[in-house]
Amino acid sequence: MVDQERLREVKNATIQLFNSLWQRNFNKNKSDIARCPGVIILKNKFKKIPCIIVGAGPSLDKNIKYLYTAKDSALIISCDAALKTLLYHSISPSFVVNLDPQKYVINFFKGIDTKNLTLITSTVVHPSVLKIWSGRVVFYNKYAPDIQFLNDIQKLGNNIGTLTPGGSVLSVAYDLAFKVGADPIAFVGQDLSYPASRQAGPKGNIYTRNTIYEDENVFSTFEKQKDNIVNERDIFGMNISTLKSMFVTRQWFEWAFTQWKREGNLNVINSTEGGILDRGCQIMPLSEVIYRYCNKKLNLRWMFDKILKHKI
Repeated sequence: MVDQERLREVKNATIQLFNSLWQRNFNKNKSDIARCPGVIILKNKFKKIPCIIVGAGPSLDKNIKYLYTAKDSALIISCDAALKTLLYHSISPSFVVNLDPQKYVINFFKGIDTKNLTLITSTVVHPSVLKIWSGRVVFYNKYAPDIQFLNDIQKLGNNIGTLTPGGSVLSVAYDLAFKVGADPIAFVGQDLSYPASRQAGPKGNIYTRNTIYEDENVFSTFEKQKDNIVNERDIFGMNISTLKSMFVTRQWFEWAFTQWKREGNLNVINSTEGGILDRGCQIMPLSEVIYRYCNKKLNLRWMFDKILKHKI
């Protein structure tokens, strides 16, 4: 059951924080939006191809060695924060997804060569991100019918296509994987919670290594977020701390997993091996997902070039 009070609290805070920024960003991005393709071009283009969605949670560190073996046999969709971690391990993701409209996002891409990568980003992304990104860009409109400005720009650009935010960039990544037809769709690094310090590495890390957040730890985060911390149970039935916003995101995923329908079967798997996401999906180690589903080499570069109609 959705906690309506927490949902309203998180949504109102988001609108208050970002509404004017969304408007400024969109107005500055209009020429780029007109020049680049929309996400609608990818619909159903990767039917029955396995997909692994990569978050930046601390659990990614124990699984990334397996992820390398799947780099040529699955779509790998990375959140922006996890990109540097993947590249450090010689894993070039199929898509990099961005949701946050703030300028600090450029820090995820500074110092790396993005010319052979594809960014899936919203029409309200901060313009500085588009300036620093040298690879392909595919735009989407945020599907948020109850937010007036986002609803208005969706009507203006109905040839772009929409992705649905659910409080996390990985919600947008899931909608992308769902709409392109991928199966199965597996998550790694999707902790949605703060592990006990003994589980989070020697420094109590709350993100994977090699991100801009790698120095943040459980202790400092708890102090800064003490008014937003709530307790939940993880996939093992143990008490664990999380943020109200992460709790709402978990509820969004549970809704999407159970309510979204499309033609054919869909296997949704949480391979994070921790965290709080366990309803409406299977729980399976990433090594097993790769063994079962990622056993056919794919020429993904050729597929991208054919769909997007030009070389990187």
